[in-house]
Amino acid sequence: MEKELILEATHLCQTFHMNEHSRVDAVRDVSLTIHRGEVLGLVGESGCGKSTIARLVTGIEQPAAGSVLFEGLPVSGPHADAVQKKKLHQKVQLIFQDSAAALNPRMTVQKILLEPVHIQKFKAGKKAALQKAIHLLAEVGLNETYLSKYPGELSGGQRQRVAIARSLMLDPELIVADEPISSLDISIQAQIMMLFLHLRQERKFSMLFIAHDLSAVRFISDRVAVMLQGKVVELAPTEELFQNPLHPYTRSLLSSIHVPDPVFERNKRSIPYDRTLPLGDTLHEKQPGHFVLEPLH
Repeated sequence: MEKELILEATHLCQTFHMNEHSRVDAVRDVSLTIHRGEVLGLVGESGCGKSTIARLVTGIEQPAAGSVLFEGLPVSGPHADAVQKKKLHQKVQLIFQDSAAALNPRMTVQKILLEPVHIQKFKAGKKAALQKAIHLLAEVGLNETYLSKYPGELSGGQRQRVAIARSLMLDPELIVADEPISSLDISIQAQIMMLFLHLRQERKFSMLFIAHDLSAVRFISDRVAVMLQGKVVELAPTEELFQNPLHPYTRSLLSSIHVPDPVFERNKRSIPYDRTLPLGDTLHEKQPGHFVLEPLH
């Protein structure tokens, strides 16, 4: 039995006008689905449109074309209403790459955690909300002494843990994590990845996990979508994509993964990608659940 769709983005396009004569097509006809309880990984080089996708599916930006459905109801486009958008803002939470910029430096951790409750006007009393904040801090590995601290007093890993705790205050059904570990030290990255894995198992939320670290994406994702120049060029179950990449850009990406083996690293050969190849227009299903943007040459 196929799992229920929680998010469906269809034919999303987003264009940024730099001036009267120049524009950037950041997202070009992207369609993605996320099932309840699933983690979809989204990978690609810097500037390929990953963060724009994050802002579109969370409602921060409205698409130039296309639509986003959350639990079957439109949350973007002409058919979305205020009630549906409010539901999206409650049930979909975004974790940013830069925790230092994402947390208000003038607010204590306690105020940061309670802010979503106040904004959404939840009826839970102050005492209950504070107890929930303390409980979530414990879940992310911090104790209640951190409530009185300011972001500037925390390490990068601690700030990201606070950001994760804040994202859970409204019991979201979907978390969009936009490069959540890229600004952290390698040892802290591993801790945050294990934390995500634990929270996902405990809380059963769905996730769009955006990263350029292919090893992290492989560790946490059920399916992976590969983006290039604003388009999804390949989409497949995680192990299927890593074991049998079909698009030349995906092959090039996977050939660049670092392996903690000096002998292997010395002997491996990166596969160059020919950027003159046409990207194509439509994803075709080459194998069950494995889609590739054609033409392939």
